[in-house]
Amino acid sequence: MMEKHSIFKATTLYTIKANLLTIDQYIDSRITSLNPHTLLNNGDYVDIVITGFNYYSSYWNNPSGELARALDGSIINSYRVKGFVLTVSLKNAVSKMKEILSTTKPKLIIGMGLNPATRFVDIELVSVNQTYFTQPDVDGNIVRLQKILDTGPQIAYTTLPLEKIMRECSEKKSLPIKPGVSIGLYLCNVVAYMIMTYGVEKKIPAGFIHLPPTTINLLRRETEHGIPFSEVLEAVKCIIEVSTSDMHDH
Repeated sequence: MMEKHSIFKATTLYTIKANLLTIDQYIDSRITSLNPHTLLNNGDYVDIVITGFNYYSSYWNNPSGELARALDGSIINSYRVKGFVLTVSLKNAVSKMKEILSTTKPKLIIGMGLNPATRFVDIELVSVNQTYFTQPDVDGNIVRLQKILDTGPQIAYTTLPLEKIMRECSEKKSLPIKPGVSIGLYLCNVVAYMIMTYGVEKKIPAGFIHLPPTTINLLRRETEHGIPFSEVLEAVKCIIEVSTSDMHDH
């Protein structure tokens, strides 16, 4: 009886995952077919773009995607935020990021992803023009030693005001923020590289931050540690506030 229950449970879980993936793929196909004005809520202006990721592997609750949803539509320092949630797919991430950058033309852009090992909000300093997947993306692809942009530089750097962020957010407010060099060569690096090269080209603040697991991940037994989602949200909002403090044009 227990064996039948285990088989039923595993089959049900597989079916749920397959259905969710199918729904995600349908939504992605609909979004990429929309015109730019629809992507911007029928012409609404966008000043700040925030991206996060959907679920992947055993992490059904991805705080980066949840945070992008939470910040979507908010106003920070008089600037409007638009949040996008990306599927953990190389094909989707590259095409979606190209569309987002070309249609929104943001004054500030920050990408986010989950790092299950960190206990801080890590502001990644660099990204590289290279991929090397040690696990497949949601499409089942394992990509190794492939460039992200054929003509891009080998290394791209964050243009976020790191020193000011650390002073205002970490030292003064004691928020769990630190610099990081743990970008890896998976999808976070792909998005980070596209964002950082865009920031350098357009001379705007742009970067990527890795988020720690939250207490939701801990309670779901997806990780062995986690910090409150509200604290992660406060840290990211502080990074945005500091990064926009010197932006005077609207």
